[in-house]
This record gives sequence, structure tokens and C-alpha cells, in this order.
Amino acid sequence: MNCIKTINVEYEYGTTRFLLLAVLTFIIVFCLSYVFTNFNYSSPHSDANFSYFLVTLLLLYPMHKLIHYITLFRYKKSLSFKLKIKFTFVPILNMRLKEPIPKKRYLVTLIAPFIILNPVLLTGAIIWPAFSHYFCLLLAFHCSICLLDLLYIKDIWRAPKNAIIEETPRGYEILVPQFNNDSSNLSR
Repeated sequence: MNCIKTINVEYEYGTTRFLLLAVLTFIIVFCLSYVFTNFNYSSPHSDANFSYFLVTLLLLYPMHKLIHYITLFRYKKSLSFKLKIKFTFVPILNMRLKEPIPKKRYLVTLIAPFIILNPVLLTGAIIWPAFSHYFCLLLAFHCSICLLDLLYIKDIWRAPKNAIIEETPRGYEILVPQFNNDSSNLSR
């Protein structure tokens, strides 16, 4: 196998730039979704059920990681988990594969939380317009969480179809099979 590229978005963008992108993503998604879901709603919003909003906000990241885990369930024996604390108070759960997996499977794993949770949140905002501000905040927060996955998708998408992805301490490596260039097999 030949490594054609090593991807480490955190190193490539840096913490400050990545946080700025996440905040901008949050603001843009919230503004657009709030305007979209409240276009025909003129009644006042309700602040009832704020405790449900807080619980959902706290559970959104674990649900995101659970969806990643479910899509990697076939590889559960090679998954390892590590809890890191960033910025002295933000718990981050890292899942790491000990074996390489096909590009398509990895892309599905990265995009799955975005495809599954975001429509649920948008549907909630449309069905319960009095609480659409809660759902739009949750949607914006989840899109900010998904930003890292989307940046990895951007780089992995360009890899050859037969590529496999391997996680290393330096980041993700895109590996492609090595072709045998033995000239003795070539007929003239």
C-alpha cells in the first residue's frame, strides 16, 4: 500500500481558525434555519420546556458519536475510545480504528450523523414552530460539531475509489494498493 496523503484537519487549520469556522457555521446555520422555519409563523415563541432543550443540547454530542459508532459496528473489535478534555472543560470522545477501512465506508461513517440528526431537528422546528428557536439552536450546534467531519470528507472524497483510510497518531492516511510494475510480464 502506498500512502498518497496524510490528513490532519486540526493541524492544517489550527485551533483558532477551526473555532472561528465553527462559530461562523453556528451563526450562519442558525440565521438561515430560523428565517426558513419562521417564515410563516407570527405567534410568539415559547420558553417552556427549556430544561428539555438543555438536556437535548447536552445529549447531542453523545448521539452524534453513537451514530458514528453504529456505522462502524462491523469494526467494533478494532475500535478504541479515549476521552480528552479540551479547553479545560470540554470533554471530547475520540474513537480510533486500529485497522484500515474502505473509503466508502469511512465517508458513510463521517456523513451519517449529519444526514440523520439534522433532518430530525429541522422537522421538529417545522412541526412545533413555537419551539423552533430551540430546534434551530440545536441544528446550528450540531452543524458546528459536524464541521470537522465535513472537512475530512472534503479531503477524502478526492481519493481514488479503491483507497482505504487508516487512522494514525498523525491523522488519517489515504492508502492505495501498490501496482506491480514488473516489466518481465509485459509482452512486446
